[in-house]
This record gives sequence, structure tokens and C-alpha cells, in this order.
Amino acid sequence: MKNILYPLGFLLISLTVSAAEVTVSGLSSGGYFANQFHVAYSSKVSGAGVLAGGPFYCARGSMIDALNRCMDTANGAPSVQDSMREATRLEREGSIDDLDNLKTSKVYLLSGTADRTVLPIMMQRLRDLYQAWGLKAENMKVVDRLPVGHAFPTVDFGNDCANPSASPYISSCGRDVAGEILDALVGPLKAKEKATEDRIFKFDQAFGVNPTGISLARMGFAYVPKDCENALQKCHLHVAFHGCRQTTEDIGMTYVLHTGYNGWAESNKIIILYPQAVRNLLLNNPRGCWDWWGYTGPNYHNKKGPQMHMISKVVEQWSAGKLKMKKWDGRL
Repeated sequence: MKNILYPLGFLLISLTVSAAEVTVSGLSSGGYFANQFHVAYSSKVSGAGVLAGGPFYCARGSMIDALNRCMDTANGAPSVQDSMREATRLEREGSIDDLDNLKTSKVYLLSGTADRTVLPIMMQRLRDLYQAWGLKAENMKVVDRLPVGHAFPTVDFGNDCANPSASPYISSCGRDVAGEILDALVGPLKAKEKATEDRIFKFDQAFGVNPTGISLARMGFAYVPKDCENALQKCHLHVAFHGCRQTTEDIGMTYVLHTGYNGWAESNKIIILYPQAVRNLLLNNPRGCWDWWGYTGPNYHNKKGPQMHMISKVVEQWSAGKLKMKKWDGRL
């Protein structure tokens, strides 16, 4: 644990961060990626919220499997044994952290009954996988009866809850799932407060490489609560991954502003990072998905994966006080 000074534009912010205080979440490709990141960096990531995703290494490096095994089941449902076998191999070679770390993690899993894009059986397999790794039942919250389509559920923003799939893939369901995720992973939470756009910052996602070459944007976004300016306050770090077609190219700042994380972050001293993927036709990623099937190479799902490594660098740079940030000026 240490105090760190952060230059954010003209503002100098002092934070207290520890490696054990990092959690992740995501929807769709972001859900698959959140699980990958949790498994690969389980010594640093203490919990994961996964919405409309599926089990680790589900696609097995194949877009065909991604479409027909991990979204629907034309090629059969995913196998927990396949996931465990691959994770054990990676653990043995040191490409992911010790799998025993997952036994003490906290997990939130949500599958919508109206989702026709990623069938609920994928999340059932992910639940089974976490259980096979020894995660205790009391540390896993499962939501599998919410009539939401392929979308992030909110209290009152977005499409009709039962809409199967439509931009911006956020739906008004009368349910604050962002708060449920944070409560399950880092709670209990204090009452939600009003979030303000002046607490949103841009951060540099480039670390010596061209990020667009691995389908990442040059800049990501963060919500930094005002209380986190106080060096005496301990702040948690949560990384929220958007889904396919939810990049700023597609929906602007909608995911950052309207999923519901920021109000809870403000009242509970939680910093929310919103990393950004981008479309890349050359990599066969026209929808701006996070890499959960291998378009960046065979190591996409472990620490050697280009996107995985880049996001780990973002977290490390934040903890070292070296992440380049400036206040968001309302422009993309």
C-alpha cells in the first residue's frame, strides 16, 4: 500500500491504491475479456463481473467457434474441461497466475433470458467453471432470470429491457446492475451519489506501441471521485470493459456515462477505468470487440496477449503514478 501523486491536467491528485484492490467487469466481448483478465492476473484482480459472456478459452482461438460454440451452440456447447485443461497448461508455463487465487475471488454473473446473441448456457458454463476452480458459493452472485436482451441493464436508461439486441446495447430494466456488480465485488456500498462529468478524465493507452495495431484506441476514459484526491483515502480500482459496437466510434460516451457505475464510484471511493477498443478491419474486428477469440494472435487469452498486456500496463502505470491523464473536455 502506498500514496501516489497523479497529474490530471492541472490537478495533482494523491491516491492510495493496493494491488489487491482491482476488480473488472464487462458485457459481451468485454465479459469474455473480463474473465480472461481475471484468470490471467488473479494475483492482482480480486473479482470479476461478467454479463453475457462465457467460459475461459471458449473460442479456442477460432472465430468459427466464437460464433457457433460461444454465442450459439451450432457446433455444440462449450466444455468446462477444455477451459480447465488450457488454464492448467498456461499456469504450468507461467502465462497466467496461480489458479488457486480464484478460490477466494468474488464473482457476479448475469445472463438475460431474452438474450439471443450469447445464449444463457454460456454463462452457466462459466458458473460451472468457477465452481470447478473452487470458488465458494457465497462469493458468487448469479443472476439468470432477468428478462433482458443482449445489453447492460440499468434503472432507467436505454432500450426496452426485453429488446433482444439493439444499439447502444444498454437497456432500461428498473435494475441497477452496475451497483449490483460493485456491491458483489467490493461492497457493501454506501448510498449512490450524483456523478458529475467534470470527474471524467482521458488516459493514454499507448505504451511504446501503436495501439490501433492491436485494435485499441489511443485514449481510454476514467471516472475519478473527488474523494480520491485525498491522500488519506483508500481508493479501489475497477476496470469496466465495453462490448462489441459500444466503442466511442459507435455510441460516443454512452457506455462511460450511462451504465451506472459513476454514481456508486463517487460515494464509495472507487475509480472506474473504461478502456477503449476500436474497429480494425485488417484484424477482422469490424465491430470493435475485445479479443476473446484470437484476432491478435494465439496468446490472446493470457499475459502474453497484446491487449491483455496493454491493459495490465494501464493498471500498473496507474499504481505507479505514471499514467498520463487529462480532464475530458467533452470531445472524443
